[in-house]
Formats: sequence, structure tokens, C-alpha cells
Amino acid sequence: MNKFVCAFRGRRDSYQVPLALAEGGLLDSFITDIYAFPAVRLLSRFLPARTREKIDAHYEPRIPADRIKCLWNTTALEHLRHFLGFSPSVTFARLDQHFALAAASRARRQGADLFLYSPYAWEAFAADYGHTTRKVLFQFHPHQIFERGILKKDHSKHPHVIDSFAEETGKRLNAGLLRRNQDAWRLADLIFCASSFTMQSLLSVGADPAKCRVVPYGVELPPLDGCLRAPDSFRVLFAGSGMQRKGLHHLLLAWKNASLPPDSRLILVCRVMDRGIERMANNVKGVELRNEVSGRVLRSLFYSSTLFAMPSLVEGFGQVYLEALSHGCPVLGTPNTCLPDLGNESDGVFIVPADDYIDALVHGLESAARSLFGNDAIRQKARACAARFSWARFRSEIRHQLTSARF
Repeated sequence: MNKFVCAFRGRRDSYQVPLALAEGGLLDSFITDIYAFPAVRLLSRFLPARTREKIDAHYEPRIPADRIKCLWNTTALEHLRHFLGFSPSVTFARLDQHFALAAASRARRQGADLFLYSPYAWEAFAADYGHTTRKVLFQFHPHQIFERGILKKDHSKHPHVIDSFAEETGKRLNAGLLRRNQDAWRLADLIFCASSFTMQSLLSVGADPAKCRVVPYGVELPPLDGCLRAPDSFRVLFAGSGMQRKGLHHLLLAWKNASLPPDSRLILVCRVMDRGIERMANNVKGVELRNEVSGRVLRSLFYSSTLFAMPSLVEGFGQVYLEALSHGCPVLGTPNTCLPDLGNESDGVFIVPADDYIDALVHGLESAARSLFGNDAIRQKARACAARFSWARFRSEIRHQLTSARF
């Protein structure tokens, strides 16, 4: 079997796909934007702890350093365009082409195959090669046409979320940029999806189910300092971008309408937030807004929260659900996420319908306030649920599906 060129920007999935390839001797090269090579990490010792934490996150020691190529200039261009006020969705779509072209060039020189994430695949999959090139796609986000239908329907009811609606649905992208994000699956020989919901989105636009594989993500269980104990008061945590797609406006409306204990708190950890949603949050009682927090603080919030709630309208997976479960924190969300692939209420996984679901969210919050109070057992079950989804299992299944597939 030929080796694969893998490419994506950032530290997506904690580098587990290129690591899976490397562990199986299947990685030709990994193309990314920035990476904390040993020399970078050595210099970072003189930087503040928060900065070191961010740098260390861009490092995976089990991937051979000589297999990693960085497109450093794309990071500089990204920050420059953000500074100048360009639309983030346009910036990312334009810069993502660099990774696809670099992957095509490497595969052509090495006679390698391609294992590319969906935004970084179009130009590489459409290129000409002097050898038969197997094209493997990792579709980590639901298909854009499928997503737009869901968000458009929601936007008609909640027009105040206009900022994130425009970004998430690609309203600022031209036809060429839209095509590269929407059509890579048509050229793929094999398609991996992290959730059944993501695969469903591809099937809805015509993908061949025989080419699709669902391999849920994983998580590493954090160490426990003591017993998992339910908090003494009702504390609900939301951690993610405060945008329409995450359903935060629905959570706020439900929180406002729910009959909850007087000392209940909803903690929102959002690095960015839609302006319309932020105005809502500032006018709902019992809501605490926080900007980006450190990993240590977020772990503490998982342990001290009764429930993690993120009622996403569209989610490719939702890694934060597994992170919450791994800390013994039950989760509440919709079926438009990974949750149906993870478990059910006996595992601390609570699912509400995604259509007209504010009343269902109200019921879910009120029920959680009653059933989770003092319930240490459900926290043990939540952690056990997360334990079934290790990163080692994810990597092993990726390799198994690759080596057993008939291209």
C-alpha cells in the first residue's frame, strides 16, 4: 500500500489522523500551517504559561518530525486578513487552497496517495497525476447545502443571529469557493465521517453509502483527583463559539423560560460570540459570561458543573461532549451531533429534538435539575461512556478501514 499525504490547518482532532497513519507506517507527509517543533517548544519555556499551553497543543511527539511540512506563510496571511477586516469564512476558504495544492505537489513527486480533510481536498483531488492515486476524504463537518437548509429555517425564526448565519452558510463566498467546499466528496474513493449525522448529510446530497465509514472521535480520560461528586447546586456549562450553529440562542431562551432552583447558574465560555446572541445573554438572569479560559480552568468547570449543555443545530461531531463526559459531567444536546453515536440517558447522554426544540430544552433543563441533583452514579456512568471512545480505538479503526477497503 502506498503512503498517504495528509493535510489540514491547525491542530484538528489533536493530530490523530496523521498519527494513525504514522503508527501504521502509512504516512508519507503531514502538511499543516504551524507546528511546535522541539526547537520552538524549547524557546517557549521563556513565555507565559498560557502561551506555552497553546504552543504545546500544536505538538504530537509520535509523529516523526521529518514528515511534517509547515506552510508558515498562511498563518501570517490569515492574521493579516483578520486585522484588515476580511470575512473569516472567505479568508479560510482562500487559504485552504494552499494546503490542497501543496498536497497535490507532494503526492505527484512521491507517487503517494491522499488522505485529506474536506476543506483542503478539492484542488488535490481534481489534479492530474502520473500514477493511480487513491483519494481518501475526512468529512469532519456536515455538507454545506444540508447545513444551510437547517440554519436558514432557524434564521427565519431568529433573524437577530445574522452575523454568524452569514459566516456559517458561506453567504460571502463566491461560486468557486463554494464549490471547493461542497464537491470534494464527489472525487473521493473513500469517505470517513466522525458521526452518523455527518454521513447523513452526505447521503442527502447523493454520496454513495458504500464509500462512507463512520468512525467516532476519541478522548483521553483525565486523571481523577478524588471521587466524582455531583455539585450541591444546579450549574450548567456551555463551552464553544457563541454562534447560531451551536444553538446558544435556544439555550438562552430555554434558560429564561425554565423553572429552576433560584441559585441556578448558566456559565458560558465563549471566545467569540454573535452580537445578537451576546445581547440576549446580557439580559437573561443567572447567566455568567466568560471569555476564553485555560485548559486547567475548563477542566475545573467540567468537574463542578451539573450538566454540559450545547444544543447544536449542526455539528460534525462535538468533541467537547466527549471531554465533558470524560470528566463525569452529563451532557445535553440534539441528534444533529455525535450524541446518538455515543450513548443514551443511562450513560449521562440526554438528547432533545432539534426542530422547534425550545420547549424540549426547557423540559430537559428542568428534568436535569431534579434528576442530576446529588446523583453521583450518573457521573460515574458518564465517565465510563467516554472511556469506550479512546483515541487509540479511533486510530486503530481508521487503519483497519483503510487497509480493508477495496479502492
